[in-house]
Parts: sequence; C-alpha cells; structure tokens
Amino acid sequence: MPESDMSQFLAVMATGAAALYLYTAVSQLLRLEKREESLSKAILIPALLALVMHGFVIYAGSSSLSASVGFYKVASITFWLMGLLSVLIVIARPLQTLLIAIFPLAAISLLVATLTPETSRPMTETPRGLLLHISTSIIAYALFGLAMLQGLLVLQQSRLLRQHKTRGLIRRLPPLDATEQLMFELIATGTIILSVSIFAGVYYVQDLFAQHLIHKTVLTIIAWIVYSILTVGHARHGWRVNTAVMLCGSGFALLTLGFYGSKLVLELVLN
Repeated sequence: MPESDMSQFLAVMATGAAALYLYTAVSQLLRLEKREESLSKAILIPALLALVMHGFVIYAGSSSLSASVGFYKVASITFWLMGLLSVLIVIARPLQTLLIAIFPLAAISLLVATLTPETSRPMTETPRGLLLHISTSIIAYALFGLAMLQGLLVLQQSRLLRQHKTRGLIRRLPPLDATEQLMFELIATGTIILSVSIFAGVYYVQDLFAQHLIHKTVLTIIAWIVYSILTVGHARHGWRVNTAVMLCGSGFALLTLGFYGSKLVLELVLN
C-alpha cells in the first residue's frame, strides 16, 4: 500500500479508536452514576477494540520507512500502555474510575500523534539492547502515571472519609485499603521495571552521560531513588497516603521533566 494511502487508513483507524475510547469513558461514567459497579461486556468490548485499533496504529506507524519516535508518538504509546494496564486492572478489581481518567487522554494522544506532522527524524535500525532500554522506560513511566492518578484518587477518597462525606461517587469506590494497595503495587512494579531500564541503559548505551543525555540520566536516577525510598518506606514503616502521594508526585515530575521535557524542548521548541 502506498504511504499516502496508509496514512489515510491510519487516520481513519485512529479516529475510530478515539471515538471508542470516548464512548467507553462516558458509558462507564454513566454506569457508575447508576451504581452499576461490575464491568459489563458493553464496556469491555469497545474498550478492547479501541486498544487493538490503537495498537495497530502504533505498530503500523513504527514499521514504516519514515517511522520515528517523536514527542507525540511516545505520548501515544504511553497512554496506550496505560489504557491496556487499566483494562487489565479493571477486569481483576472494581476500579473503573481508571478507565474514565485514562481513555480520554489516550484518545487525544492518538489523534495528535496520527494527524500531526512528525517531530523527529526517522529512526535507523535500533539495537535490541537499546530497544529494551526504551521500552522498559516507557512501561515504567506508564505504571508511574497510573500510580499518580490512583494516588490522587486515594488522597481525595481519604479526605472525604475523614470529613464523613460518603455521598456521591465515593460511595461507588472500593474500600480505601483496596485503592491504596493498588497504588503501592503500581509503584513497586514500576520501580522494578525502571531498575531494568537503568541497568539496560548502563550496559547498552555507549555514553549514557553524553551532553544530550546527562540531564535525562540524572533525573531518572533521582526519580528511581525517590520511588525506591517510597517502596521501602511503605514496606518497613507503613508510610500511608499523604507521604506516598507526595513522593510519587515528585518522582513522576522528575521522570516527566527528564524524558518528555527534553523531547518537548528539542523537538517542538528548538526545532
């Protein structure tokens, strides 16, 4: 298929996936308002279809000759991973609020990545070791992004419970212990995967402290230290909501500044 025809086809696929994302988020919000806590096939099927279509757009875009890993493309991949993880979590636990928060963002990131011009140069052949470093970095970031959203939900839920406000959406949320446990599980898993990413970078990237990588490397290592302290502090000292959300937010801000901040400046500001 000619590249122009493929671009049009991917644009149609992206638009369809975005529509399914928004339909799923709105439908889930309405179900929560009606106090329907279970995840029905009417929600699960369009959610999975949206993720499959989004994944196909990512795969087709990355396998073309002009493929690149620009700012918008990485954001699209990140939100696709967050959406996939959200669905897997929701299938196992009644935490449908994740879908309501993530799916609209996934729809926007997909449309922007597909319909706007490339912001970086086409990729050459990427070594497997470097691919491991990049992929684990994105997976870790997606997990920490979910943990951050979950932490904000836990913080708000805890505040409302302390004020004895039990009406509205909070009545449809799982117990505070369950939502808090998920946050710490996401943080711990993200910390492990980020560790793999850092070790892969040290081993496979020839000059990890080169001028264009040093800020990203330093900020990533500081973020890893923050998340490690948080994980150990929770396990040993029982750190709870306020401290956890503060440290989680700090680590997430460092990762965002190091990775997305640098790509934003290099590709959209200086380019």
